[in-house]
This record gives sequence, C-alpha cells and structure tokens, in this order.
Amino acid sequence: MRYATKLNEYFSGDKTLFLIPLYQRNYAWQRKHCERLFSDLEKVHNNHVYSHFFGSIVTVKASELEDDLLIIDGQQRITTISLLILAAIHSVKNDQMKCELGDEYISDQRNKYLVAKYRKGERKIKLRPIDNDIKAYDALMADDVDQIVPVDKSGITSNFQLFCTLIKASNMTFENLIEAVERLIVIDIRLDSNDNPQLIFESLNSCGKDLEEADKVRNYLLMSLTSEEQEEYYRKYWRKIEENTDNEPTMFIRDYLTVRCKTISSITELYFDFKHFDEKNGMSRKELLEEMLKYSVYYKNASKGIGYTEAVNRKLKQLSYIGSMVCMPFYLSFFDYAKEQDISNEVIYEVLDTIENYWARRIMCGYPANVMAKTFALLHSDVLRIIHQHEKREVELNVTYAELMKYIFLRKQGNAKFPSDAILEEEFPKRQVYRIPLDYRCFLFERMENLDNLETDDTVVDKIREGKYSFEHIMPQTLNASWKTALGSNCERIHEEYLHTFANLTLTAYNSNYGNHSFHEKKEGYTDRKGNKIYGFKDSTFKLSNYLKTIDQWTEEEIRERGRLLKTNFLYLWPMISTSYTPLERESDVVSFDDDDVEVTNRQIQAFIYKGQKHIISSWKGMLVEVCKLVYAEKPTSVTYLSAKDVWFHTYENLKHSKIADNCYVWSSASARTICNILSFLFTELGISKSQLEFDLIPQKENAIEEEE
Repeated sequence: MRYATKLNEYFSGDKTLFLIPLYQRNYAWQRKHCERLFSDLEKVHNNHVYSHFFGSIVTVKASELEDDLLIIDGQQRITTISLLILAAIHSVKNDQMKCELGDEYISDQRNKYLVAKYRKGERKIKLRPIDNDIKAYDALMADDVDQIVPVDKSGITSNFQLFCTLIKASNMTFENLIEAVERLIVIDIRLDSNDNPQLIFESLNSCGKDLEEADKVRNYLLMSLTSEEQEEYYRKYWRKIEENTDNEPTMFIRDYLTVRCKTISSITELYFDFKHFDEKNGMSRKELLEEMLKYSVYYKNASKGIGYTEAVNRKLKQLSYIGSMVCMPFYLSFFDYAKEQDISNEVIYEVLDTIENYWARRIMCGYPANVMAKTFALLHSDVLRIIHQHEKREVELNVTYAELMKYIFLRKQGNAKFPSDAILEEEFPKRQVYRIPLDYRCFLFERMENLDNLETDDTVVDKIREGKYSFEHIMPQTLNASWKTALGSNCERIHEEYLHTFANLTLTAYNSNYGNHSFHEKKEGYTDRKGNKIYGFKDSTFKLSNYLKTIDQWTEEEIRERGRLLKTNFLYLWPMISTSYTPLERESDVVSFDDDDVEVTNRQIQAFIYKGQKHIISSWKGMLVEVCKLVYAEKPTSVTYLSAKDVWFHTYENLKHSKIADNCYVWSSASARTICNILSFLFTELGISKSQLEFDLIPQKENAIEEEE
C-alpha cells in the first residue's frame, strides 16, 4: 500500500515500535542534513506553509501478532525526527524553549512520537535503533547523564546536541515546532509481511536509477507553476536545455551555478545549492529559465566546437581533447561577455589559444590539475576586476581581454602558475608521457602531429580511441638481447630513464605487430609469420616519425636528439606568453580570500569587502570580529553551534576572545595568518565560499602594482 500521510499520523500508533533491521547502516545524518531540516521547519512555521514533503518511508510488519514495523527505508528520517522531538522536550525542561500549553501537552507529544505506552512487553520506547545507536538513543530517552555516549562516538548524541543548540537560537516555541512537524508529509509504503525484507532492502538500494540532480532541479522549477505553464516552460526552455547538454544537464547546472555564485557545488549538494540560489536571486521562473537556456547554448558551442568561426571552432575542438570540463564556467562567462561587448573573433581565438597553452605546459610539467577548477571558476571575474578598476578611475583601457587574461595568468604562483620556458626545458625530457591520462596523451599527440599546418588529420584522436592508431614505444617496453646490445652497456639506465618519455614515443597503426622488433625492422618494415607485409617508420605518414626516417640506429644520442626536436615543436605550438598590459598605479591592494597564493604576513589591512559591501577597519583582529558578526547575523544557529564545539569559537569570555554575540566568542589574539585560518575554518564549516571575502591591503609600494607573491 502506498499513500501520502502526515508524519504525526505515522507516529500515532500507541502499540507500534519502529524496528531498524540489523542489515541497515548506523544512523548517518550529518550536521548539514539536520540544519537543513530545522531550517525547513522554521520556513514552514514562518511562511505558514500548509505542507512540506519529507520523503518516503518503506516498512513491512515485523510479525502477524504485533503492530511493530520493520523500517526498510527511511530510518534516517524517523530517527532524526525522534531526536528533534526529544531535544525539544529537553530544551523546555532546561528553560531554553517556551511551551505555553504546559506539561500535559509535552507529555502528549512525547507519548505520540517517542513512546508506545500501550504495547505489551518490556520495551516501550517507540524507536529501536541498532548496535551502538540503541545505547546512545536510550541514554538520551532516560536522560541518564552517566550513560550518555560521547559526541565523537555517536551521531545520535551529536545531532541531539545540535538540535538543542538550534532550538536555543530559534524563536520557535514548542508548539510552533510541533505544528511545523505536523505539516511534514511522507509517502507511506507498507509491504506484505510475507515479503523478504532483506531482498526488498537490496532492491531499493541497488536496483533502478535514482533521480539525477538535474531531475530534482527540473521538478523544483516546474512544480510551482500551473499545469499550462509547466507544459509551456518545459517545451520552450527545459527540453531545449536538455538537448543542448546531450540530455545530461546535471554538469551544466553545476557550471551555471559556478558562473552565478562563484562557488563550485558538489554533485551531491547540487539540488540544494540550486534551490538556495533561486531563493536568493529573486528572478521569476521565466527569467531564470531564459538565462539557463542562453548559457546552455554557450555550453553546447564550447563542448562541440560549433557556433563560431572555423578557427575558433577548431580551437574549441582541440581543447575538448583534454577531456576536462573545468574550463566550462569560464567559457560560459566569457562567451556571454564576448557577445555583449562584441569582442572580435580574433580576440576570442587568442583567449582560447592562451588557455590551451596554459593546459599544455602544465600537463607537460606535471603540475596538479586540482587547482584548475577554481582558477577557471574565477578567471572571468579576475579580468572584470581590472576592467572595473579602470572604469572607476576613468582611465582608458587600451588592451584586449586576452592581454588582461595573460596578465592574470602570469601573476599566478604556486600550483596555479603558468610554467616558464626554464621549467619546461627541465621537465620536458623526463616527463613520463605514456603514463599520463589517455585524454592528455591524445591532446598532446594530436597537436604535436598536426602542429598548426593547414593540411591536418582531424581524425587522429578518434582513431586512437577506436584503437586504429596507438602509441608506439620505439625502444620496446621489454628489452631482448638484441636491444640490450644495440643500447650498449648503459641499456638498463637508458631504458628506465627514457622508455615512457615523448622522445621514445610515436604514433602507428601497427603497434600490435612491432613489439620488440629491432629498430631496423621497425624503420624498414618486415614480413610477419603469416606472410603479411608490415610497413615501417620510413613509410609512415605520421609527421611524428619523420626524424626516425633519417637515422639507422636508436641509442641514447638519437633519443636525446629527437627529444630536442620535439621540444622545439612544443615551444612552437605553445610559446611562453607575455602581456602588453601595464597595471594601474596602486591605490590599494584588493586580494581575494579565495586566492591560494594570498600572503598576509607583514601586510596591513585597511578594509574588507564581504559580499560586495566594503567595511573600513584598522587591524586584522578588527576584520575578524566584524566578519564573524556579519556571518552570525546570517547564520546565528550555525555559529552558536560552532561555539559549543570550543574550536576557535567559544561560549565563554576570555582575555584572548572577542565577543560576537551573547555566549558566542571568537579567539582573536592571533597573527594575521592564524586569523585567516580561523576564517577559513568558519567558512568551511558553514558552507560559505571564500570568494565572498576580499581584503583591501595597504600597498607594499606606492608607485605601481607589484606581484603580491
């Protein structure tokens, strides 16, 4: 049987126990899930929402003789609601929550949600968790301080305490909370007692396809509309968005949110992040879907290499070979800006070519890719910041967007830096190219094979992925006696040092045949055991094999020489960039808190910008306190909860603490670097993007903008 029911009615059985089967996992809701539930209940109360969907609960009768229910799916929700009601009762008892209807009302709610008072048998506590969870839950039910399981040992205990903290910071009364809970709606799915609960559980958790995040976003966008609007908006906007994203819009939605919010959502939180974004931005459904559709066109153009000139489309196609989508937020922002500002195709090409250069050099130098997502998420904003500085000072900007982008790349340091020629000279000969990801290899070999010749083979990557072309080790992966003789006394060192480098690799259509044949056979060709003619390097149409046609042996000298030739070609394709942009004379040094390379030691701060609003301060300590107060004003319950954890934030006064609010203090007797660590902890715990905060530092030099690093 499957039907919608109010949650309070689900709990109303006076003889029913909720039994968590042993094959279920332990209670696992995290703090963010509990905070989201509590926030939803506050919205239900404050906005007088009639009902709020709380998911489904799947049960089967434990036996024919009792009313007890085995919770096949939904134990997390039932356990969490039980903890919330228990925390509310505890909070009233400790004068941290008001209840105007008195003890009798509280007792009624306790009996409804937490106790099966008429059930026969020893256990009358309605919920029966498993293993360690039951010990923690029963101790809370008994209010037995000596038996309470520590917070770090039990999610039951920690979430109970979290709810107590949230209740204390909330304005809801006990009656308000109960009324909000009564408006929660669940889908009640009750199975026949003859069904095998283990098989049912396995089916629910391993079969079928869960809703994609994009499905949840679609439902969220359309369900609030009338039937006529749903039909119209689905056909006019959403279906086109799906078509533009190859019917997989989840990643597009994440990139769209990155563009709009300057933060990168995790896939598991995408729906909730989108919902939060929509609640804050104030756009109508039509405006929002129109904007998403517009960006989905840019997404399609960038991913497929269409919509622009032949040269730009080809460059986008070449970039797609890298196999990474981390540039997409930048593409969406840049293409929209380029259209608005009527940026020329030549500049668009130069921008994309510089990005390709950045990628190629970093791949060849083995730089980590994990910083790239943030780099490209903020790149367009970094360019706009310079443009706005010129507008603000009314100073003409006489360079292109591409030049500004190059300036930004050249200022990158640490893991995000643009590799110099000196670094490339050092890394190119020893880079183990054969061991890098296949997409990277395809990208490098396609570009190195075709260079920028007008007559190019656009099928190289496709044929590699189809298995028609492959990467050939000229010196084979296993040395036989003849190869050891050919390489000389240092054969083992040469093999280890050069085997997987670019110098020892080429493309071929005969990889499975070449094996460890001698270099002479690989060059001149030979007849295999079946009598088939195997053509050699001298007959190859691959330009990467041209040097191999001119030599008669493959020793360390030839390997090194070919490495030098390939490096020359690499630098021809991707020369070191420079910029013609001269920065403005410095009025202030505004740096983002999100910049990994920002250095605050021995720097003086004169203001900070939080969410676009500038605040004048005179010290790092003053900045810390003011930022904490702003964050507290936004999320008082979360900051209060952090204070209770007693890490950087505290509930008590101390000479080294500064007050944020009543019973809420921050450790402030610290260096600038430690203060940044405290803020980083705060922002991470509360899910605030560090890009929302900027520091306005006093310039280190008066005349010109220097490199901060």
